[in-house]
Amino acid sequence: MRKLLVFPLILVLGAGIFSGCTPEEAWADGSYEASAEGFNDDVLVEVVIAGGIITEINILEHDETEEYAEEAFDEVIPAIIEAQSPDVDSVSGATYTADAVIEAVEKALEQAEN
Repeated sequence: MRKLLVFPLILVLGAGIFSGCTPEEAWADGSYEASAEGFNDDVLVEVVIAGGIITEINILEHDETEEYAEEAFDEVIPAIIEAQSPDVDSVSGATYTADAVIEAVEKALEQAEN
């Protein structure tokens, strides 16, 4: 009987611990801009925070090669929004551009920290 009670108790305690989880930081709502060095020049991003979470990431300016930029933007931006963190994998073949987006988002989120 004791073994049967331990498993549900673990589930209840685990749910209680994880139900209070929030994104990596508690970010202030707003629009934040930052840039980081890409392969050719700086990549300027805008990160939009609403309800304390990342809702949009927009590329405002870049001089990257379109083929590589498109690949990096199409993979990294949705990954960051889904993870609610810039702690995502880079993009093989477009590493400099992807890393620039990740770094610029990190800088923007530093501005948004409460």
